[in-house]
Amino acid sequence: MAYRVTKKAGKLWSEQANAIQERKRNAEKVPSSIVFIDPYMKITVERKQTNELAVFECFEGDRIDNYRVYCNDKFLGVQSITELTKNIRKALPRFKQFF
Repeated sequence: MAYRVTKKAGKLWSEQANAIQERKRNAEKVPSSIVFIDPYMKITVERKQTNELAVFECFEGDRIDNYRVYCNDKFLGVQSITELTKNIRKALPRFKQFF
């Protein structure tokens, strides 16, 4: 003889299991704290041998992943972080060392 579950018993079991899971989720919840993110970022790239200095100033853009970028007080436009790192890479030193 097989055990037969009625619809009422199955529904009751399901509701109890869901209630247990909900209690566990509510017990683990940590109140979210507001994190202040500075809307300004400054990146300085310096070539010591030639005393060149490139200062990238980044301000919040219109989207979360865009920045208004200034290099040495010259506006470069609104750029993503990928474009910004490409510009930083261009400003890095490329000297050949002779040994």
